[in-house]
Amino acid sequence: MSGQGSSPDEHLSPGCNLRESRDNNDSNHSLRSNPSAAAAAAAAPAAGISSSGEQQQIRHSSSERQDEYVASASSPSSESNRERTSTTTNNNTVSSSCGNSSSEHAADFFHNYYSNRGYALDNSKDFFSGSDNAEENVLKSLKSNDTTQRQIYGELTVYSWGRGEDGQLGIGDTSDQDEPTYVDALRGVGVKEIACGSGHTVVLTGEGEVYTWGRGDDGRLGHGDNGWKYVPRLTHSLTGQIITRVTCGSYHTAAVSSNGDLYTWGGGMYGKLGHGNESGHSTPRRVEAMTGMNVTDIACGSRHTAVVTNRGCLYTWGDKENGVAGHGDTEGHQYTPKLLERLSGKKVVQISACGFHTGCLTDSMEVYTWGEGKFGRLGHGAERNCHTPRLVESLLGKRPRQIACGGFHSAVITQDGKMYTFGGGEHGQLGQIIPTLVCLNFEFASGDKVNKVKPTLVQALENVVLQQITCGWSHSVALTSEGEVYTWGNGDHGKLGHGSGKKVSTPQLVEKLVGQKVVCVASYNEHTAALVEPNAVSSEGGSRRHAPGVMVPVSAGFLHDLKEMVNDDEYSDVTFIVDGQPVHAHRNVLAKRCEHFAAMFRSGMRESEQGAEIPIPNITRPVFLLILEYLYTDSVKIELEHAVDLYIASDLYQIATLRDMCSVVVKRGIGTENAAYLLQQAHDAHCQVIKDVAMEHIVANFDTISKGEGIKAVSHGLLLEILSLRP
Repeated sequence: MSGQGSSPDEHLSPGCNLRESRDNNDSNHSLRSNPSAAAAAAAAPAAGISSSGEQQQIRHSSSERQDEYVASASSPSSESNRERTSTTTNNNTVSSSCGNSSSEHAADFFHNYYSNRGYALDNSKDFFSGSDNAEENVLKSLKSNDTTQRQIYGELTVYSWGRGEDGQLGIGDTSDQDEPTYVDALRGVGVKEIACGSGHTVVLTGEGEVYTWGRGDDGRLGHGDNGWKYVPRLTHSLTGQIITRVTCGSYHTAAVSSNGDLYTWGGGMYGKLGHGNESGHSTPRRVEAMTGMNVTDIACGSRHTAVVTNRGCLYTWGDKENGVAGHGDTEGHQYTPKLLERLSGKKVVQISACGFHTGCLTDSMEVYTWGEGKFGRLGHGAERNCHTPRLVESLLGKRPRQIACGGFHSAVITQDGKMYTFGGGEHGQLGQIIPTLVCLNFEFASGDKVNKVKPTLVQALENVVLQQITCGWSHSVALTSEGEVYTWGNGDHGKLGHGSGKKVSTPQLVEKLVGQKVVCVASYNEHTAALVEPNAVSSEGGSRRHAPGVMVPVSAGFLHDLKEMVNDDEYSDVTFIVDGQPVHAHRNVLAKRCEHFAAMFRSGMRESEQGAEIPIPNITRPVFLLILEYLYTDSVKIELEHAVDLYIASDLYQIATLRDMCSVVVKRGIGTENAAYLLQQAHDAHCQVIKDVAMEHIVANFDTISKGEGIKAVSHGLLLEILSLRP
């Protein structure tokens, strides 16, 4: 993953407790096709199957359906040769269990409520017990007639988006996806690391197994053929090895085993596989020249490969043109790993490569880059090539912690979570703000598409702490410490994940992942991927956040029933008066999900009394019902007409995720016909964030909007403000 810009000190440990069963007769096929069998395997004690007194760890069969995931190389687009995934997942709903109290009334209510609807909740009191495993207990006890329970706590779920022409998204076909899409074929696998190549993808599981899919020519998938694979498939030739790192280049793939051995496969042009020639290999082959070197980190470019050993020594090989290999010469190819003498006195802790340049980080927090310098991607203040590693002097004192190399640009994250970018900015991939619009809210400001030959601070992300950055050929992906994902740059094929193929020149939050805890991102050419933690606790201490489709019982019936409880007077114990009408609710749910209500109910004031009627001023009934729906189900459909008022209300109740969802709705729904109305509405409501969104849109489209009827809704003072911001 280092080739895609992973952090050197970031080790993902999902601690997956569940795998599909493996036995000598290869029963994995029945588990995949029979949910009931999968559920039975999941119910085995301690996530294992005890057949002879010893627990056998549940994993995928090493002889799993060799031919099932194979697509013919001669006819990659043939419909009959594609493996399609039939399972449907709902990626529009973020499910969550909510509520916590020791109240016998609440426990009895939920026991009766779900028992009458065909569920068995023998441990329903634990749902509101306040214990750490309350949510897990109730979900384990939840069973319905039409849904099979699957326990997959602790594993990371995989999302991918962007170009799908080669099957690199792993969703069973070749369609593009302009929003993060759940890779259902990896359900239960236990992924812990992911990397993207030019037309293929590779993941590493917690058990040390490797799955690949996508474009298969040159043998880059490692399955012994050149066929395209449209869903993830186990790399059988690595069975018996415990793999600890994986990464991709444009046409080749690499992996490191637990004993430090290096394996490469795929296209061998330029000698980038390190086997002493330019031959390609369709199955993983150990790089003999690195035997005993104990490799710890790897990075693959388009024509070269770089590795770091446990002693911090850096070896490179492959193409020498433009100094890509870093050994000082520029003609011919380096066919075997060679120590990079220029850095022999340094201890390298992280490496990144993509395209035709390379960057590394030392233990003294120095950044070195080399290779092709066009567009300023090396950060040395000019566009000259550099044939050996050279210190990026302008980063001295900035305390870098990670470097990521893209096709035409580079990015660095510092210890305090700031980001610097440099290189080609034609597609807006540097994320730099145009100075004349810096007064606008950072999330919506226009972007600078000018190349930067020196590292430049990304001001648009100064208000967040960044954990990881990955660079594609012409786009960038940033992960925050809160698990949020921002993307920007070239949006072709939907690789930014914003629901379209539009170019975005400043960092924009990926709406589809809002409310989830992303722990890792990856990108390369035209697609992007993310690993999501299904059971993460939100930063405001509210609900648990789940990947759509992960908790099968919840997505099918549990959430539907929770939604039916909104404004249901049966068993309700609190009533709000909104717009003069009663709205019924349940204290335990509201107190668990919202600190504002929790404080209200324990205040000792009249509002805390059982059966009290609580007036809600300044919030309309439709908006208040939307808030309740979100608190009960962790999901809500937000119409543009309610977005401003709901933003203000969710901010009042300190529901940060819902508030952020409202701002995203406004950004996506604003247009020339409604921008003026939204501006005036946000101004009157003192909602600065949405006001900035509307203001930016009007400034950018003033010639059109000023001729319409909508501009008449804007006050004289606002109109003067608009005119002052025009270039």
